Amino acid sequence: MQVIARDGTRLHVVAQGQGDPVLWLQGLNAPAAAWSVQLAHFAQSHRGIAPDARGVGASDAPPPPYTTREMAEDAIAVLDACSVPRAHVVGLSLGGAVAQELALAHPQRVRSLALLSTFAVQPPRTRALLSAWRALYPAAIADPELRHAWELQAYTWLFSDRYWRSDAAMRAALRFAREQPPQTPAGFVGQVDAALAHDARDRLSQLKLPALVIHGVLDQLAPLATGEELANLIQGAELLVIPDAGHAINLEAQRAVNNALRSLWKRAP
Repeated sequence: MQVIARDGTRLHVVAQGQGDPVLWLQGLNAPAAAWSVQLAHFAQSHRGIAPDARGVGASDAPPPPYTTREMAEDAIAVLDACSVPRAHVVGLSLGGAVAQELALAHPQRVRSLALLSTFAVQPPRTRALLSAWRALYPAAIADPELRHAWELQAYTWLFSDRYWRSDAAMRAALRFAREQPPQTPAGFVGQVDAALAHDARDRLSQLKLPALVIHGVLDQLAPLATGEELANLIQGAELLVIPDAGHAINLEAQRAVNNALRSLWKRAP
């Protein structure tokens, strides 16, 4: 389905399953299809609503910069269009930053908050990497050979060495990358700008809702310290640390993540 955001941006939304609604928010350069494992797993018990964020997938890519607050308002437009007054919200990486802004601005719309591989603010090392990606991506995406090289280096950051040693898993991941339409330079730069500008540290103590932070020990894009910081800043938040998992934790640790989410949703009012 297609949803129109407040500024006229068209947002593509995948909806699957039935039951209590769950809003799934993905990270930088990742369309809604990156939640396919979870959407299928929970389809019998939950109504999954997964938008392509502005700038990626089949959604429009307006000129940058974007902000996580703006992207949170996009998410509200999606919930409104789906006639969902309240939803469990799950955000990964940049999607987790958007989820924070959504919960802060519209707490009445959020039943529970799950933050995967994400951050309250970008630490210096990751900020440097994203700034480099912001400059390099427009040139890399213009050439097929360079695009493949870009995907290879990006996936070395997304997945742990253990996951790379699984030929079947990495073949599937790289095939997924090849099958996606390339993100436009405007969309990529806009999303990077949103990630770099996000800083919710001074506001997260306002949240009073069931919250779960899930983080992999081997995450190189959002180091474990960023997850620990989030859990400390959100009142009553639970922290689940998963060994041997990297940034794409919903794929590397599917069973642990899915079980933890189901447990969170069961205790949410």
